[in-house]
Amino acid sequence: MFCSLFAKECRQTVRSLIYWLTVIVLTLFFFSQLGELEITGKPAKGQEEYGMKYSDDKQVIMKNTLGSLAEEYYGGTYSTYPIGFHKSVKPSKEENKRIGDIVKETTGITDMTVIEDLMAEHYNTGDVIMTGLSVPPVKGLSYERFQKLMQEVDDMLGGGSSYGAEMLNSNAMEPMTYEDAMEEYNTLVEKDHLTGGYARLFCDYMGIMLSILPVFLAVTRGLRDRRAQMQELIAVRKASSAVIIASRYAAMLVMLMVPVLILSCFPLAECMSYAAEAGISIDHFAFVKYSFGWLLPSVMTAAAVGLVLTVLTDTALGVLVQGVWWFLSIFSSMSGMDGGKYGWSFVPRHNTAGNYAGFHDNFAQLAANRALYAAVSVVLVLAAIWIYAKKRRGKMDIHGKISANRKNKSKA
Repeated sequence: MFCSLFAKECRQTVRSLIYWLTVIVLTLFFFSQLGELEITGKPAKGQEEYGMKYSDDKQVIMKNTLGSLAEEYYGGTYSTYPIGFHKSVKPSKEENKRIGDIVKETTGITDMTVIEDLMAEHYNTGDVIMTGLSVPPVKGLSYERFQKLMQEVDDMLGGGSSYGAEMLNSNAMEPMTYEDAMEEYNTLVEKDHLTGGYARLFCDYMGIMLSILPVFLAVTRGLRDRRAQMQELIAVRKASSAVIIASRYAAMLVMLMVPVLILSCFPLAECMSYAAEAGISIDHFAFVKYSFGWLLPSVMTAAAVGLVLTVLTDTALGVLVQGVWWFLSIFSSMSGMDGGKYGWSFVPRHNTAGNYAGFHDNFAQLAANRALYAAVSVVLVLAAIWIYAKKRRGKMDIHGKISANRKNKSKA
């Protein structure tokens, strides 16, 4: 019974306009955002630049952060991203005066012309500027005091600035040396087998869309029976509620993962081509493993939210709920885009083919994160089965007109 219903659900999904719109949106997003990979080749000595890297050096963090603060204090306007979108903040005179006191305490600068001279010296070189202004901290400034003062600035700006505790590390960008670039390349080739790094980058981009698109398919599939007035016919079928819901849910997962696996073939082919030219070995199954381990829990959860709320309310409420959750998750995870800061975010980020160390060191957290959402999705599906069974017996039917006597004849 399950197999026949599963096959039928797959056929109905293929005939669904929403499904093909989902595939089209996912495909367009993939090619517009990721598209053709820019595989980092082996660095050569003497290059003008080797890219940038994040530094854990507290002195670098302080210098870069204080440089940014000095610039913004000089301009009188501060950039914040409270929910992911840029917002220019002009603090009150009292608050700006306090920020000036903080600049003085942390850098020793008391004259605005000093900041102007530093900016002119930094930006008027005629070279490509890869980093912002750096201002060394005053002698004797402890990192703890620095953190406290920067948090005070962030609070005055309303949060979301580069001075908050979670964002300080993102300020510590510095140019890579040849040795740094070689170390990153060797890690990518030897430990990540090339495809591992690009599979994480693939999952980072695909995870954004796969955390929201499945809810549309789940909701429209659930509402289709009501539009076609099929509730009474379904209610008297011999198939159990568990089989009906499970087959529908499984079909959605399979049909959504198929285009993901197909799209993953494009970056895999590019990695294979590069590996053949460079004479290195790769993990041919990396994209498959990462897709199921990283992306499938997102698909499961988004689809389960749409499924359970549609079964419960017979409305598109699932789209609203999942949309809000997705929106908040996307922007709350922006501080972890460099990878290694997965936490419990519904949309874990790793927007780089590098940072294998961050991934390796925090793999247990990422695995727990994905396992949690997979478990949540199972609980939601079980709840959907229970609600559906109740409705087939004539209970909990918020909008329907199926009689209780007729429902009692069906197998729930």
